[in-house]
Amino acid sequence: MAPLRATQCLALSKTDMARLQRVFDALCIEQGWARDGEPARRHARMLIDDYLAGNTSEGRLLIAGRAFAERLRRNMPR
Repeated sequence: MAPLRATQCLALSKTDMARLQRVFDALCIEQGWARDGEPARRHARMLIDDYLAGNTSEGRLLIAGRAFAERLRRNMPR
């Protein structure tokens, strides 16, 4: 599987990307997402945006990712 990658030209260090990758991987496992699926892609974008906005804590990123997943679930057509 391909690692998480920024889709835009961003100034993220290897340490930044490793932190984001760990959170992304944990969310994919918890949520049962394929890493290359649409929910995972949405979360990758959300995580990068949140990180760049200043949320650099792995714990807080996990909380934000879980909340985002819950909002998406609630907004999905049944």
